Amino acid sequence: MPLRWRNTRPTKLNPRANARSDSSLERRRGGATSGYWSRLGRGLLITLRVMATVTVLVGGCSGLFVLAREIGPLTREWFLVRSVSVNGLHHVTRKEVIGRLALKPDTALYSINPTWLAERIKTHPWIKDATVVLKPLHEIHIEIVEREPAVVVRTVAENLLTDAEGVLLARLGSSDDPTLPILSGVDGKRLAQGRAEDRRPVQVGAALARMVGQTTGGRPDINVGNLNNLVVEVQGVTFQFSESSMNQQWSRFLKMRPALRDVAFDGEGARANEIDLRFADRVIVRGRG
Repeated sequence: MPLRWRNTRPTKLNPRANARSDSSLERRRGGATSGYWSRLGRGLLITLRVMATVTVLVGGCSGLFVLAREIGPLTREWFLVRSVSVNGLHHVTRKEVIGRLALKPDTALYSINPTWLAERIKTHPWIKDATVVLKPLHEIHIEIVEREPAVVVRTVAENLLTDAEGVLLARLGSSDDPTLPILSGVDGKRLAQGRAEDRRPVQVGAALARMVGQTTGGRPDINVGNLNNLVVEVQGVTFQFSESSMNQQWSRFLKMRPALRDVAFDGEGARANEIDLRFADRVIVRGRG
C-alpha cells in the first residue's frame, strides 16, 4: 500500500498577538506588586490608628488619676464611714468586732478593702467566718459566723473550752460547763499554740463524744491521750475505741446491743461495764471485777 505524506503548514507568527500577551503579563506583574504595597499601606495605617487610640486612652486615664488625686480631699467627706452593722453575734460583742476593724475616724468607704477587713475580724478566736459588704455611701455591713463550743478539755493546770475543730475559745480556769463532754489526755500548752497536729486529738474526741452521746445520753468523759486506745466513760459503762474506724466500731456495737442484756446505761447496777470495740468483727464485753 503506497504511503502518503501529509504536508503541515508552519504556524505563522503574529507579532501583534505576542505583543498583547507580553503586555498582559506585565500588567499582572505590576498589579501584584501594587496590591502588596497597597495592603502594606493599609496595615500601617491601622497600626497608627490603634497606637493613637491607646495613647489617648492612657492619657485620659492618667488625667483621671490626677483629677481624683487633686479632688480626693474634697470628695472624701461624701464617702466617710458613718455606720457599721453586724449580724450573727451570740458570744462575741459588737464592740469586739468594731475593735478588730481598726478604722480611723476619717476613713472613706472607697478606700476600704473588704477582704482585708474580713481577715482582721477572723483573728478573733470565736469567729469562724466573716463577710464584709460596703453599702453606699456610708455603711459597712458585716455577717459573722461564730464557732460553737463543743468540749471542755481538762488539763492539769486548768479547763479549756474548744470547738469541734480543736480551736481554743476560752480558758475556764477551775470553772466547767456540765452540758459539754469532757476530754482529758491533752497538752494544754501545745493546744494553745494552735498547730494542726495538736488539735487532732480534740477533733477526734469531739466527734466520738457526739457519736456516743446521741445514743447513750449522759456526759461522755473521754481520754484521748492514745488515739489507738480511746477510752470513753459514759453512764457507768466504759468503751474502748481506736481512731482508725470509730464509726464502724460503734455501728457494730449498736447491731449487737439487743443481745447484750447485761449492758445498761443507767450509771449503776449494770453487771457488764467495759466494752472493747478495737478489734475487727468483735465486741468484747467484760463484767465488773
